[in-house]
Amino acid sequence: MKKIIVLLAILTFVACGKEWVDDVKPRLYVESFEQPIDEDFQYGYESDHFRFEHFYNEEFGYWGGFAWTKMFDNDATHGLYENQFAVYNETASHGSGALVYYYDSYNAPCDIRLMRDVTLVSVRLNLTTYTYASITDEEINSFARKFEDGDYFKVVFTSLQGDKEVGKVECYVVDYRDGKRLMATHWDLFDLTALGKDYQRVRVTIETTDVGDWGANTPLYIALDELSFM
Repeated sequence: MKKIIVLLAILTFVACGKEWVDDVKPRLYVESFEQPIDEDFQYGYESDHFRFEHFYNEEFGYWGGFAWTKMFDNDATHGLYENQFAVYNETASHGSGALVYYYDSYNAPCDIRLMRDVTLVSVRLNLTTYTYASITDEEINSFARKFEDGDYFKVVFTSLQGDKEVGKVECYVVDYRDGKRLMATHWDLFDLTALGKDYQRVRVTIETTDVGDWGANTPLYIALDELSFM
């Protein structure tokens, strides 16, 4: 893990397709996810400021929530589900590691727990290889269809104080609405300041327009890095 301290008076980000400028406290922390271990991935992640939750079912080898990964793969035809921990587009990597989040609506939610009194400012998001393949080529994943006009893939961050919602941010990492062809494959930066202040945890959910009788057909994975906070 690497922690970077940036001293700025005014910050400018491109977030959710819009540019914003805001006065903030003079010290911004940016957490990148890098670890000196031999494994290609591990379930869960914890730092001084955050705990990224996960669950794992040993009987069926089934998991959900957050996993740390150093796997990057540009080959969208390689492995598919077996390649579920890989981040798409290695050339756009912001370091040697990242977090992969798998959203499973059938199990208890896995949250980002704030271990200290901080507020989130922004995050970089990128598609995983498995999700990218499912969205772009319907012949690769027989369960999902290729995205068309009107489709989207959305990551929703909801800040919570106890069970009370404090704020919400919707990030369209794939957006084919209104003639757009936007896709987060270069660690796009998203503004999280609308989550507000004074919250204990952040819940991450994912939505897709490719939904069948049993729920989402698109694999609900997203990669995260450079989580900025004050």
